[in-house]
Amino acid sequence: MDMDEELKKVLTANSDILVDKNINHINVGFTNTIYSVNDQFIIKICTDLNNEKNMEKEINFYLKNENNSLIPKLYRYDLSKNIIPFYYEIIEKLPGSSLYDLWHTFSDGERENIIAQICDVMRMFHRVEGDKIDWNKYLKELYLDNLHQVKKLNVFSSEEIKLLDKAYDEFDKYLKVEKSYLVHNDIHFDNIIYNAGQIKIIDFERSIYAPIDFELDIFLRMVNNPQKFASEEAEKYVQKKNYSQIETWLKKYYPEIFSVSYLDERLAIYDIIYYLNSIIDYPHLESLKINVLQSLKKLLK
Repeated sequence: MDMDEELKKVLTANSDILVDKNINHINVGFTNTIYSVNDQFIIKICTDLNNEKNMEKEINFYLKNENNSLIPKLYRYDLSKNIIPFYYEIIEKLPGSSLYDLWHTFSDGERENIIAQICDVMRMFHRVEGDKIDWNKYLKELYLDNLHQVKKLNVFSSEEIKLLDKAYDEFDKYLKVEKSYLVHNDIHFDNIIYNAGQIKIIDFERSIYAPIDFELDIFLRMVNNPQKFASEEAEKYVQKKNYSQIETWLKKYYPEIFSVSYLDERLAIYDIIYYLNSIIDYPHLESLKINVLQSLKKLLK
């Protein structure tokens, strides 16, 4: 595959906006090939065909938020494969730095202001309503699929497997058919760009229509274990004490997201599913098993 030729075709097809050809290949991720053009545009080419559904999700997210100034601008996209044999999109390149790189430099007042901005962005996302969904059925199917694969790995004892089976029986109590909204589903500080006092959110490939409390899934996991989501470069700046007030500020500026019945139990279910899925890829990480057992304890208390 000659990506230089594919890139030339994209540039030619969009020559009205991609006038200057100062192009840099950006080495991030494995599912897309990404270029910066004139330090103004990002060209994202979906060279992993298995990732096409995620790019479709991202483009849908942009289209549903086209008047949202707190995300990058989507200039063009093409899912036809008429120009090149891949999906691609052209988006705004944002100035600024990852919030992870800067969080340690802020005062508590600045941090609170940033969390207030993040809550405003979440609200804007959550104004996009989807169809009612059987949230219980959806998560049960996800849980059973993960549990089936994990059982083959012999990570848990027979007694622990019984607890995992018992957890499944609790879903009916805490989950139901619910309204769904457009949820980013991957908000953490590496997906938040900070510039001159303002934030913007990036990376919408994991977006999903779900109850709004599902937005807390990744975000609170980051708050409780901030090093996990930091890049290698940013990890040296991470101190857990700098994250200790975030949940309090979230409750202050977005109380509605915490108003769901049985929130603690729901978050425990989300955690169990997340960590079971992680065990499939990393079965020898003892910390993942510990996280599952801790979440089981919260759910089955």
